[in-house]
Amino acid sequence: MNPHTPAMACTVCLMPLNVLNGEHVHPRYFDGDGHRPVPVPTASLDTVLHMCDFCGDSKPLWIHIGGEQVLRVVSGGSETLQGYGAAWSACVACSADIEAGRYQEPAKRAAFKFGRFDELLWVAASAMHAPFFEQLQPGRTLLTTTPWPPARLTADMMPKVRDRLTGLLRGPVNLPDPVIDPRQRRALAARLDLIPMYWINHEYTAQVQAVTADQPTAWVNDDLVPSEAGLLAWPEPVGHPGQLAAASWIAHEDGWLVVGYRSIGSGAGIDEALMPTLRHQVGWLVPIRTEYIPRGTGIDGAHPLGPLATTWLFIHQRMTETIAAKPDKATAKAYARAKRPAPEVRIVQIRPRPTPSAREATNPVSPGTRAKPDYRFWVSPHDRQQAYGPGRTLRKKIEIQPFLKGDQHLPIKLSTTVRALGKSTAKDAAQDTSQE
Repeated sequence: MNPHTPAMACTVCLMPLNVLNGEHVHPRYFDGDGHRPVPVPTASLDTVLHMCDFCGDSKPLWIHIGGEQVLRVVSGGSETLQGYGAAWSACVACSADIEAGRYQEPAKRAAFKFGRFDELLWVAASAMHAPFFEQLQPGRTLLTTTPWPPARLTADMMPKVRDRLTGLLRGPVNLPDPVIDPRQRRALAARLDLIPMYWINHEYTAQVQAVTADQPTAWVNDDLVPSEAGLLAWPEPVGHPGQLAAASWIAHEDGWLVVGYRSIGSGAGIDEALMPTLRHQVGWLVPIRTEYIPRGTGIDGAHPLGPLATTWLFIHQRMTETIAAKPDKATAKAYARAKRPAPEVRIVQIRPRPTPSAREATNPVSPGTRAKPDYRFWVSPHDRQQAYGPGRTLRKKIEIQPFLKGDQHLPIKLSTTVRALGKSTAKDAAQDTSQE
């Protein structure tokens, strides 16, 4: 293996793989069900269950390139060769030590892995790290595949979240080429500085999460996409396996450049003392997927960007209403000092349900009328012959996007669950104003 050999992971368990006698094997710390590795390049996966290769922390953030190692293991008269590539994952603390030249600190941290200092573990870790540091290359690359606890994203955080993201794109940190093309980073940051931001409220997010899996194919076109460009965030991650926290899109000549992001939050096993450094260096969002989507591309609920398509469909069907979010005083003053236009944040929420009396007035029941379903359901995309011209005597074929059929007050029927649309609650209001 060498720095140019693609890193591999098991597509069954999402564990990174080592090489033993020329074959891919699970790492020694893997405690699984005994399945054989099914290797795929890690670049093809949004999530890989890396651990810090220096101390064993479960939330590595960076990749450092150093000396490649091949360990000769002798056991029971047999000899095996285990290869460790030149690219090592590092947690926030170990990476900070490496950047500062404190090369003994990661081994000391590994020695405290089980709560007390283990001298034998320290000696073994130091010996293993030494060849790596002898050929350490400058710089580091952001590791985008780590599944972090999600951050709580709120509407009033959006300007700061965007500024940290554009700072990351403009900064010196390397990003994996499959995620962000180095030639696109500054152009993307410049566009993100100017585009409107959308924050989806909790009720709307719950509906998106509930119906995305069953969503039929939607055809991405100018009518479906709500604006030429935008940055959209959900308060909780959506999709499967619940890692998509935000998405941005920017129109090009014949399509859109769409980027999906996961969020970085604090939680169990995360050193709170390191969070300020992490926020300063990275922020809240990490790009995990970039796709160029030509006009007319079909996206269904199984697509990694399916929740974005479902969100667009709700807006397209006018199931939602959008209200402007006023930036807080600190944000407004910061933008004014920098002579930047006030940030444009739009809160998108489900339209309130009509009252029973209003429903009865607009949908009177008459004798002999066919009974309507008591739920809402997805209608697949189809063509319709649209009347137009003098006396509406002419016809032209138009494409109808997938939509939820049924009265707005009805619950949505899914393949396994039913969830009802409702008004915002006091709990939602409290969550919407919470800060991390």
